[in-house]
Amino acid sequence: MSILQIGAGGVGWVIAHKCAQNNDVFGDITIASRNIEKCEKIIASIALRDNQKDKNAAISAAKVDADDLDALIELIEDVKPKLVINAGPPWVNVTIMEACYRTKTSYLDTSVAADLCSPGQQVPEAYDVQWAYRERFKAAGITGILGAGFDPGVVSVFAAYGHKHLFDEIDSIDVMDVNAGDHGRKFATNFDPETNMLEIQGDSFYFENGEWHQVPCHSRVLEFDFPVVGKQKVYSMAHDEVRSMAEFIPAKRIEFWMGFSDKYLNYFNVMRDIGLLSPDPINVDGVELQPLRVLKALLPDPTSLAPGYTGKTCIGTWLQGKKDGQPRSVFIYNICDHEEAYNEVEHQAISYTTGVPAITAALLYFQNKWAEPGLYNVEQLNPDDFLELMPKIGLSWDVQELTPNA
Repeated sequence: MSILQIGAGGVGWVIAHKCAQNNDVFGDITIASRNIEKCEKIIASIALRDNQKDKNAAISAAKVDADDLDALIELIEDVKPKLVINAGPPWVNVTIMEACYRTKTSYLDTSVAADLCSPGQQVPEAYDVQWAYRERFKAAGITGILGAGFDPGVVSVFAAYGHKHLFDEIDSIDVMDVNAGDHGRKFATNFDPETNMLEIQGDSFYFENGEWHQVPCHSRVLEFDFPVVGKQKVYSMAHDEVRSMAEFIPAKRIEFWMGFSDKYLNYFNVMRDIGLLSPDPINVDGVELQPLRVLKALLPDPTSLAPGYTGKTCIGTWLQGKKDGQPRSVFIYNICDHEEAYNEVEHQAISYTTGVPAITAALLYFQNKWAEPGLYNVEQLNPDDFLELMPKIGLSWDVQELTPNA
């Protein structure tokens, strides 16, 4: 038995630690990346934190370019994993899926294969390129699990749980994401800067009354009183799970909201206005450079933020509708502490809240509970199995009853 993890960034760091904590189930673990030194650093961290449950199982590093289909196929055929966990950036999803399809290997990822702001990749079309593999995965007899992070991921499981147990009719689903932590830097992103900046600069899309609505980024704002972290200002954003929830969960309106401080948005707006957030190449003294890639090189590595990070995140799903003919409003959520995450896996809560759900889903696959051949978003799978297991892997969850129409 073995597992292959592709990607060694912040999320990959946590996934590897959690794989090692559960390697009595997963068996041997291979961590692969373009930068093998990153993989080796994670393995050293696992040893430092004594997070390898079965000391007899192997944890090894491998070098691979996830854009190289032939190299991926060669690696998968060499490792022969039961499951490939894709912890890389979104633009490698389809190449890894193709490699899994050709080698008849099951697949799991944590985000959609799109930047959400390019034509043909925006939220209404976000999953189309991956959903094209549905019949191929089923015919190959392999399982694909899409969007098994936190958002997307757990927030969609929360919505599925609410649909199954708490509501007869759902008027609205609002995904609410706020990081009330402090990393002490003037400006930094909590995960891959390139992915992060592309994600938050595009127009927002929300789903209402069977139609998609498009508005400029950060133009829709509300204040929400979160458990533990209090009142926070959040902004409507384009996000993966709005598309998949619109596909699989009946609701009149579905929208994603994320918290940003005024200081963060000031930096963001200046960088966008002067062109630093552009992925399009420019010529600088005869050299082709992408401004966004240059910015990525200048910003702190998200992994470097973990030591000294304080505060908490609160991420959840706010559902409003009716149960037994009466109005109902609930917030299903998780609180994660940056310091506690660092003490356990040497990383911060943003990566922790993505890595734990991925391993929860992977364990359900190994337990044959989320293992039907085919390709599935988490909204399509049994939420009860997931929510029973996730606290044992590291993330608790709670349901807060709110005053309807508050």
